[in-house]
Parts: sequence; structure tokens; C-alpha cells
Amino acid sequence: MPWPPEILYQILTYQFRDLMSNDYPGNAEKFNENFRTFIKSNLTVNKAFSHICMVLAYRYCNLTTARRFHHLLRTLKERPELRNTVQIVDFQELTSIGLGRTGEMNRMIKNLTNETLLEFLHLTKFTLREFLACEHIQDDLDENIIYFLLRTGTVLSVLDFCGCSGAKFTDSCIIALDRLYRFDKEQQNNSPLEENYQITCLGLNDCTDLPSFVLGRMLRMLPDLQKLDLAHTSIDDDTLINKVPHLKSLTHLSLAMCLKLSPRAVLEFFSYHPAVTDENNFATLEWLNLYTTLHSSSWTEVHTSFLLKKLCQYGHNKTLQYLNLSGMPLHESNDTSVTRSTFYFQCHDALTFIKWNFPKLKSLSIAGNNIPLSKLSQFLTPIPEDVLSEKWWLYEDQGMQQLKFLNLSNNSYVNKWTIQDSTLYTSSPSLVALEVSFDAWQMIEKSNSRHEITALRFKNPNSFLKDTADAEVIRWRCYIDSSYGRRYWIYKVDPYLNRDDLEATGNVTKYDSDGNKIIQIVTQPDFLKFVQSKIMLGCGFIPLSSVRRKKCYRDLKPPISQFFTRNGRVTLGSRSTPIVAPMLPPGGWRVMAHHNENENISLSDAIAEENEDGYSQDEVSDDGTLSDNYAASVSSTTFSRTNSRGRIRSGLYWDRSMHDLHSRFTESDAFTTLPELSAPPSIGEEVEENDEEYLNDPSLQRNRSQLSLRRFSSARPLSLHQRPSTVDSSASMVMPVIKPQNYYYSHPHEFIYDPRDPETTLKYQLHLQVVDEYEVFGCIERGMYRYYRYYSLRA
Repeated sequence: MPWPPEILYQILTYQFRDLMSNDYPGNAEKFNENFRTFIKSNLTVNKAFSHICMVLAYRYCNLTTARRFHHLLRTLKERPELRNTVQIVDFQELTSIGLGRTGEMNRMIKNLTNETLLEFLHLTKFTLREFLACEHIQDDLDENIIYFLLRTGTVLSVLDFCGCSGAKFTDSCIIALDRLYRFDKEQQNNSPLEENYQITCLGLNDCTDLPSFVLGRMLRMLPDLQKLDLAHTSIDDDTLINKVPHLKSLTHLSLAMCLKLSPRAVLEFFSYHPAVTDENNFATLEWLNLYTTLHSSSWTEVHTSFLLKKLCQYGHNKTLQYLNLSGMPLHESNDTSVTRSTFYFQCHDALTFIKWNFPKLKSLSIAGNNIPLSKLSQFLTPIPEDVLSEKWWLYEDQGMQQLKFLNLSNNSYVNKWTIQDSTLYTSSPSLVALEVSFDAWQMIEKSNSRHEITALRFKNPNSFLKDTADAEVIRWRCYIDSSYGRRYWIYKVDPYLNRDDLEATGNVTKYDSDGNKIIQIVTQPDFLKFVQSKIMLGCGFIPLSSVRRKKCYRDLKPPISQFFTRNGRVTLGSRSTPIVAPMLPPGGWRVMAHHNENENISLSDAIAEENEDGYSQDEVSDDGTLSDNYAASVSSTTFSRTNSRGRIRSGLYWDRSMHDLHSRFTESDAFTTLPELSAPPSIGEEVEENDEEYLNDPSLQRNRSQLSLRRFSSARPLSLHQRPSTVDSSASMVMPVIKPQNYYYSHPHEFIYDPRDPETTLKYQLHLQVVDEYEVFGCIERGMYRYYRYYSLRA
């Protein structure tokens, strides 16, 4: 029996991602060579494999040369059915065409020009989700292309102009924005013709030549941004405070190396701007980069302490996982006392403040601060359990420290004489990588041929007598790679995520007994995702989870299957409807009845009487909420009507409390059944279909395979949405305790695959952990240097 195409698609998806993330061979052609390997291995097997290869190959168009772009454009012209598969176009690794050609010759060849690029955008306008540019195409981005990318009516969600600058690019942006704005003579100001609610990620990293007023006009058009990268731009104080709109969903923000920003403006932004201070925002910050140069900035210790307290006041400290404070001075104090205040734990020392108030922090950069090793060791040491248990009423909401990366470059105390101090490597059990200065890194690199250092972690580090037999051996290794500029990292070796055999496997080519080349997957260390200084805006080659895709693309109804539409037909991709209205806050539509004060009529009676006049039984549910079909058909947010008795008036309101019903579902209520609440994100939008609905759709079951996807063996592992069962003594039977959806992604260490198989359990836990981190940090696929350099792409 042939396998279902959905199963084949998942298998080939894993193979495609492994090959595309392969760092071998170590040259610029590794993408093309790995891509050819995947196509040659699967394209000619059968029709199902050919269809899957088309879906995977054309979804992410990585264009390394202009000639490759020309071939892609020609293929889309000849085969219109492939246009629906293109979702991402990536020019970030495009190399300028040299070989003696001048710019005029390149324009005559017309492989990649403003005309061909605009033609490509028109062909893929129904499905293109990400446009990732680079400095090599900045002169080809004319006003028509900028206008097309910024205007409404497309499904483009991720827009990255990283490195684009120059007079021509600036003029194109000004002309395009003039077409998108109107001038109000009465108020004497400019306002956008239409706001773009589809774009959620904007990258302007290193767009140094764009004036500040251009940045302000561009940001005012995009009120639903979730990720905003303004690193190394000319944004000034007025634009940051007055021109940045109220971004209710902002999670990623980079203001690194913005030389025209003063500390006063940055502090005022984090103190009063509604994008980061409104308690009704959909999200709080998870990624923040405020890197600045130590000697040229006017930041003081007082400024930094005030900033950290403001982050705590508005709840960002509970969600921040990446924080870059390089170049900002930190206050040092010998007073390590900790007291509880309204919004945070009050500490005199800045590092102690970060340790106690940012429990989810995984990447921290404090380069440029001269902090002694004793302070660093104290900061990296987890909070003792006896302290938490002794004063549990003060620290009941304090989680364990999860720091994995620490940037200590330009710290005079971490030098070639102190770099081998074992306390730096054994204090924190979660730390996996350090960034240090070149002298300290070179000391380890030259110490032995393996470029590593070995440290011992004792069970009782404070004991005078230490038993080396029971000590844990920890190996740290220098990461040697020339493609990341002048940054030097030391990482902790482990057998799964940060292996130590990268050099050996990457430089050796193996063949089998028949002379066929053995393809080895050489993946880069996992710690590289924590060291990046640029926001990874897109979803990558193969999204590790649907959470990041939903946040970036805001899919209303993403396809469950890559091969069947919702009416059962075979498809090569799908088209989505552009979002032209702002998203409503979490909640649901509810009919609220209003009556005279002298008459005591319940809501159920009011709805019942209202049903006599117009509402059918299908429109109003038992709990007083409107059905999805009826709420979606209403064209306005509120309405009122009077029944035949002339005393009842009812309205349609958006009830935000409906969203909290499932969050109040405790373990004690595990055996009760809550009503299923489902409401559209906004009027006229469809509700996303989940896997359960798809599998139970009778019209699609007839087109699916005979293989039952819901049939499991008795020895199956636990679901990711459940935990081990508990025994109900009163009923004398085993009853499951329901966990919230995706619980184990945020609590991977609680997941147990099989108590008798700890190795497989560990692999599952690591996988869940990587998937959870992917939502904030993205993933490491090809290791593009632009993600790891501080601010310059040309240095």
C-alpha cells in the first residue's frame, strides 16, 4: 500500500531541513550543492515525491546570484502553477556580480534589475510572505518596488531592508511614501492613506542613509509590528517618542548603535510610550538590543538602573529572553541584600538585580563592563533553594535562572591570565557559551591541539575537601570559524546540540564501498542563536513550530495539508486573504441585554424575549454568546434593537473576559467539561482550523489514505498536551490530569517519554526546548554573518 502524501511530506521535510542546514562544504556554494543533492535524490522517484520536491524547493527561494534569480523568474513565467508555492524570497546571501563586469553591463544583461524584480513581485503577490533584501540590490529597489512592498492588499508579512542605503535607495523611499500619504491642509500634517495591518516584521538594520522623518513615516503605516529592527539607523529622539505608533504586539525591538538617540529619549520611551507601557497590549518584550559604544555614549550607571526598573514595572522582565546592554555601565555594590518591592526585587548591585528580576533570560550581553570574576561567579550561581524555601512568601514567583549565553568581551578582569579559572565554567549549570576578548580566547585556542579547557564541577563546591572521583567533567571548546567577524566564543561541549567534532566531520569526505559519496550532516552549534545581534525576522527554511508562523504571518486558515484543499482537491500551494483591519483583543462576541432599572429581568430572559423578535436558536448559544457564523456576519461592532414589548434593548459587545475561562481551568476541575468557546479574530475573518477538525471532516476523509492517523499502540508515549495520570482514590481508577496546550514546550524537563529509557527522554526534552526557543531566537541554518556582527556589514 502506498504511503499517504502527508506522511511522505513530513519525512522529506526533515531531510530537506537537514540538508539545507548542513554547513558542509565550508564555502559559499554549500547551499546550491546541498540543494542539488536533495533534488537528485527525490525528484525522479515518483509523482508524489516530485510534487513534494516542488513544494519544498519553491517555498523558500534563496538567491545567491543574479543568474539564479533569472532562472527562477523564467520558470514562474512558463509554469504558472508554481507561483502559489513561493512564500519567501531571500537575497541576503546574494553576491555582487564581479568577473570584470561593470554596473552598466549588469543592467544591460537584465538578470536582476528593478524591472525584473517588480515583475517577480507581481507574479508572486498572492503568496509571497517574506522579502529579505541586502545591500547588493539597494540600487534596484526603485520607488515602484518600495510602493509595492509597503502598500496594502498583499499578504507580505516580513520585510527586511538590511544593509540598504545610498542616495538612490533613500530617494526611492521618499517618493514611494509620498504616494502612500496624503496632506491634510486643515491640520497641516501628513497621514497615511491606508495603514498596513499585514506587515508584522520590519528590518532596517544598517539603513544608515534613511533620514529620521522617513523612518517615522514608514513606521506610522505599520501599526501591527511585532518585530522592529532599527539598529544603526538615523532615528532621533523626536521620531522615537512621537512618531512610533502604538505597537500593541511588539515583542522584538533593536535600537543598537542608534547614535542620534539620547539616553533621555530612550528612558522616556520605556517610561511613557504606549507600545511598551500599555497594560492592555497583546504582548510584552521578549528580545531587546540596546547595544552602544562605551566611550562615545552618555549612558551612566543611573540611566541603566532606571531602565532595568522600568522594564520590570511594565512586566517585560517576566518575558525577556534576550537582553543586550553592551556598552552600558552597570553599577557594582558589595551589598547583596535583596528586598521585595511592588514591581521588582530591589538590589543595589546591577547584576544581582538582573539575576533576581529576569528569570527567563537566556542571552545577556554586558560587554565593556569591568566586572571581577568573583562577581561573575556569584551572578552565575543559581539562587539557593534554602533561600527560596526560607522566605517563600517573598520569592514564590521567582523561577530558576536559565541563562545560556553571556557576553564578557572587553572585560579587563577576563583576560589571558584568568580565563582558565574553573569557577567561570562551573558556576551555572545552564550556561552553554561565553564571549570573551581575543587575548583570552587565543590563550585557550593555543593551549592544546583540541582548543579546549576542562573543568570539574564538584557536588559540594564550598567544601574544603573535594572528591574528584564524584566530580562532573565539563569540557569547553573554542569555536573557530572565520565567517562571523571579530567575535570569539567558548562553548560547552555536549553530545547533541553543541558537538565537538565539527572540524573533523566538516573537513573529511567519505565514500562507501561502491564509490558513492557519503553525505554527512554537519550542523553548527546550537548556541549561535543566542549570540546574534540582529533580529531574525523570518521563519527560516522549515518552521520548527506553527507558533512563530502564526505570529509573523497571522494566518487565518493555514492549510493543514500541502496536497489537499479544504474541498478535497489537489493543490500546489494556497492563497490567503490579505488582512486589512486591525486585530481585536482576545475575547469573544457576546449579546448584552439592557432594560429599565425598575424591571428585574435576567440576561437569559432578555435573550429569550429577544429570540422571539429575531434571533434564532442557532444564533444564540446556551451561555449567552453568539455563534461564530452570526457574529461573523455582523458588519459593525455594536448594534441595538427593541423587541415587541418595547423594553428590551440588546447590543453586540466584545467581551475580553471570555478569553480567561480556560486559564481558570484548574486541575481540580479536570473532570468537568467546559463549553467550547470559539470566536473569530475580527468581523468577517475565519477561525483557524485545527488538526482535530481536519481529521474529522467527512468530506476530506474520503480523499485520505486508509491509514488511521489516530490509532495508537498501548505503549505510545505521553502526549505533549498531557502529563502522567493520577489515581482517584474515590473512584479507584486512573484518571488523566489535563495540561494546558503546548505545556511541555515551556516545561520540557517535566516530559517523560519512558521512565526506563532516560536517553530517549533526554532527546525529547532537548527537542521540546529547541522548539520553544525557536519562537524567540529563530534557528541556525546557514550561519549568515550578518546575524552575528554587531552593527556593520562591511567592516
